[in-house]
Amino acid sequence: MAPFSFEEERRTLSRIHGLTNGKKVKMTIMEKGTRLLDVEVESGSELGRTDMEELEGVVRTCLRMDEDLSPFYEMIEDHPDLAWVKEMSAGRTVRSPTVFEDVVKTICSTNCSWALTKAMSHRLCRELGEPCSEELYTFPTPQRMALATEAFMRAEVKTGYRSPYLIGLARQQAEGALDVEEWRNSPLDSASLKREIMEIKGVGEYAADHILRLLGRYDFLGLDSWLRRRFSQIHGGGEAASDDDIEGFYAPFGRWKGLVLWLDMIKEYIRVL
Repeated sequence: MAPFSFEEERRTLSRIHGLTNGKKVKMTIMEKGTRLLDVEVESGSELGRTDMEELEGVVRTCLRMDEDLSPFYEMIEDHPDLAWVKEMSAGRTVRSPTVFEDVVKTICSTNCSWALTKAMSHRLCRELGEPCSEELYTFPTPQRMALATEAFMRAEVKTGYRSPYLIGLARQQAEGALDVEEWRNSPLDSASLKREIMEIKGVGEYAADHILRLLGRYDFLGLDSWLRRRFSQIHGGGEAASDDDIEGFYAPFGRWKGLVLWLDMIKEYIRVL
């Protein structure tokens, strides 16, 4: 999702990013051997050490390189169906540099297809982000999004009923009434943090669970129509399963059940890479 892009042939992940000093860059991440990464940075401005240190932090955050999954790997080591997870160092999903961006994108993912979600994210960048080139834009800041009107969001960004929710979130964040960035280091237990997240208008059960997963909290499943359908295909012989049945299936994995569910559902795609 913009401002990220993935090139399948070269297997590279790129992002258009605005540094805190206003410089715009395109960074491209690619594998280099075993557990090594190459990061190429393109910029129309000269970049100094501080800029490069900031970009390193962005890469570490987006790829969740500092997330300790060793307790998870220890828990699943006796599960033969999950042996591949540790072997591939799987379990880290790409997230945005900011919680704000992740929350906005999650709201845009509700009640619509993945293609429509991607289109909304693209238009958010094009209409409210800062240009890096004629076709590439950064993700909008809360301050920039807070200036948009609901009519503009509906007509130009085409976010539909989500428009007042997105503007409300941006204005709260920009004005300091809310700081979603604190959630990454919140001392609250996951259930309490979920209740806090759901106080944001436009964030329901699924969205809150998804945001928690991006925060490294896997206590909840975050079920949507695609996950329910995949579960029925993999474990139900094509017959639909109730949410309680799915919950019961993954309950033995405790606080890691949301991560096990996600890996279980996408293993066919990961293991062929």
